[in-house]
Amino acid sequence: MKLKKKAIAFAMASVLTLSLAGCGGTSAPAATEPEKSLAGKPGTYSATTTGHNGPLKLELTVDEKGIKDLKLVESKETLMVGGFAFDVLRQQMLDHQTLSLDSVSGATVSSRAIMAAAKDALTQAGADIAALEAKKIEKNAPSQLTWETDILVVGAGMAGMSATLQAAEAGADVILVEKRGVIGGTSALNAGYVYGAGTTVQEGFNIIDSEENYYQSLLDLTEVAKDKYIDKDLLKIMAFNSAENIQWLVDKGIKFYTVDPANIHPPRSTPRIHKAESGGSGIIKTLYDKALALGVKVYTNTPVVELIKEGDTVVGAKAEDSDGNEITIKAKSVILTSGGYGKNKDMVKESNPKLTDYTNSNVNEGDTIILGKGVGADIIMKDALLMHHTAYANGAIGNESFDALYVTPEGKRFVDESTYFYWRSRALREQGFEDMWTIATESLYKTYKDSIDKAIEAGSKAFKADTIEELAQKMNMDPAALKKTIEDYNKMVEAGKDTEFNKPAEYLSKVTAPYIGLDMKGGLVDTTGGLRVNENAQVVDTKGNVIQGLYAAGSAAWAQTISQEYEGSGSAMLQGLTFGRVAAEHATK
Repeated sequence: MKLKKKAIAFAMASVLTLSLAGCGGTSAPAATEPEKSLAGKPGTYSATTTGHNGPLKLELTVDEKGIKDLKLVESKETLMVGGFAFDVLRQQMLDHQTLSLDSVSGATVSSRAIMAAAKDALTQAGADIAALEAKKIEKNAPSQLTWETDILVVGAGMAGMSATLQAAEAGADVILVEKRGVIGGTSALNAGYVYGAGTTVQEGFNIIDSEENYYQSLLDLTEVAKDKYIDKDLLKIMAFNSAENIQWLVDKGIKFYTVDPANIHPPRSTPRIHKAESGGSGIIKTLYDKALALGVKVYTNTPVVELIKEGDTVVGAKAEDSDGNEITIKAKSVILTSGGYGKNKDMVKESNPKLTDYTNSNVNEGDTIILGKGVGADIIMKDALLMHHTAYANGAIGNESFDALYVTPEGKRFVDESTYFYWRSRALREQGFEDMWTIATESLYKTYKDSIDKAIEAGSKAFKADTIEELAQKMNMDPAALKKTIEDYNKMVEAGKDTEFNKPAEYLSKVTAPYIGLDMKGGLVDTTGGLRVNENAQVVDTKGNVIQGLYAAGSAAWAQTISQEYEGSGSAMLQGLTFGRVAAEHATK
C-alpha cells in the first residue's frame, strides 16, 4: 500500500487473548484451584439484568470444581465496550473463582450488570456468595518493567488501530497501549460511519462522485468556517486517499450497507457517508482481531504518562498500569492517537471561555496535549468546537427537524433550520452565543407532541403560553424581539418563501398559539485542537522543526484538517484512518 500524500449475541474469543495482556500484562498468575468449591450445585443457571443499552442475559455453568463457564447469551451492549468487558470479567472470574472484581474502566455500567447477573446465577446455584465476594485477587508487588518494540501506538481508537495494523502488516513489532480498560475509544461508540469519495462502494449504489469533488467540498467548508489553521495539503491527503482507505477497510472484511448524504444542502448533499453493518465497534474489532493475529501486544489500563526524548528524538515512553507497575517502553517511533481534550473541562475553558453549560459524552482527557507539551510540540488550541444542540424535551429536535424555528437567547432567528447541525452551531457562535431555543411550529409540535407535552408538564426546560409576550418572559427573552421574529416568520410561511435565510418552502410551518419554547442543550461532541503535524503525520515543535520519532493522528492531531464546519458524520473516522496509516507507513520505512 502506497498512500498518495440490533441485539447482539456473541462470544468474543479473540478478546480473551487480551485478558492476559490487556489488563496490564503484569497481573499475578491464575489462582490455584480451590480445595472446596464455593460455587454451589453443579448445573447451568441463567440470569438477566439491565446493562447500559438494555437487557443482558448470562448463562453460568458450575461443576464440582467451581465456576466452569460464563456465556453472554443476549446483549445490546456495544461490542467493544460491554462485550469486551464481559470477556475480561469472565476470564478473571474463571481464573480466580471470585465475585470480587473491579469494573472494567470505560465500561462501568456494563461491568456492574455483568457481575449482578453472575451473582444472581450463583445465588440460584446455592453458592457461598459472601465467600466469593470476600475472595480477593492477589497481585504481585509493583515493580519496574522495561519493554522494547519498533512502534509504540498510544490509544486504541480508529487512528490507533489503523496505525497498529498498518505497522504490523509492514512487519514491525508493535505495542499498543490504551488508558482505559476497553478498546476503541470514541470510535467504538459511534455508528460506524466513514466518509469517503470516489469509492467502489459508491459505485455499487450508482453514486457518481470523485475525490476531486470531495477535496473541493472541504475547501468550500474551510472558507465558510474561517479557520486559519486548516492545512490544504493535509486536506488533500485525506480527500485523495479516501477511496483507497475505504477499500482498505472493505478488504479487511468491513461491509458497508449504504452510502448517505450528510445534509440536503451542497456540499454535503453528495452521498459520502459509508455506513458499516457492524457499527464503529465492529470496525474496531475487525482491525483489532487482525492486529492480534499478527502478534501485536495490546495492553489496556496502561496510560502513558511521559514521552522519553533524547536530543531531538523521541525514543519511547513511560507508562503505568493498574497494578502499579512503572513501565519504560523503548521504541523506534511513537504514534500518539490518544484523542483530544473534550472531557478536560479546564482545557475546554481555556480555549472557549464563554462555554459554561453543556453536556459531554467525550472520553478524551487531553493526555495527548500534555504529552506533546512535555517534548516541546506545537499545540494548536482552537475556540472552534464540534457542538450539536438538541432539545431537552426530545433529543431528535435539533437533528433533522427542519420545520423548527430556532432563535438566539435574544429571540432572533439566525439560520436556515434545514442546514447541517454543525452549520447551525457555527452560525450561533458567530452571533456570540453558546445557547439557543426552539420555537415549536405547528408541524414540529404535531411530530413531537407527546414528548413536548411531557416536558412542559414536568417543567423540563419547556414552556407554554397563550401569548408570545408571556412565553418570552418565561424564557427570559425580550418580548418585542421574539414577537417580531415570529410575526416575520409567519408572514414568510404564508408567502411560501423564506426571504431571510432561504429555507426550502416545504419546511416552512407557522407558529401559532399556544406558543411553545424549548430550551436546547449544547452537546460537546469533540474539540478541534491538537498537535501540529506535517504531511507524514510527524509532530512539529514550536520552532517548526520535526520531532523525530514522534507521530500523531486522529483527534490527537486534527486541528489542521477538522474545523467546526465538519463535513459530515464519518469525517473523524476517515481522518483517523488516513493519518494513522500515513504515520505507520512513514515510521516503518
